[in-house]
Amino acid sequence: MIRLLNLVAVLGLIGSAIYAYSIKYDTLYQAGQVSKAQSQLKRERQAIAVLRAEWQLLTRPDRLQAAVDRYLALEPIGTVHLGRLADLPTRPDRGDEIGRLLAATATPKEKPVAGRASDDPRTTGSVTPRTTTTRTPTTTSR
Repeated sequence: MIRLLNLVAVLGLIGSAIYAYSIKYDTLYQAGQVSKAQSQLKRERQAIAVLRAEWQLLTRPDRLQAAVDRYLALEPIGTVHLGRLADLPTRPDRGDEIGRLLAATATPKEKPVAGRASDDPRTTGSVTPRTTTTRTPTTTSR
């Protein structure tokens, strides 16, 4: 019985050692991956710094002015290009904006009668009530 317990303890010790070493090597692998990611991040930041420096070099005003003079036929702004306030058209009268909005959102009872009842939009499957008027003969007495 004691030999069986010793054997189980040795097997448990070997199993825990294997587990500990696997955790250790997995940790080392993950640390290497973090180190690679940090070095790549550093390279990317350096590349961004270089690109920003190039952008500043390319957008210098003296360089841009030389390119404008060479490729674009621009002329300086003069008083001929400026407009006066009196040259603007008058603003059109918009009417009663709030009244128009209220009329558009009025309930059916409040809507003004414009046309027939069939002008109202219908939903699919709606039934329109038909109103029929019949005249009854009236007797006139003389």
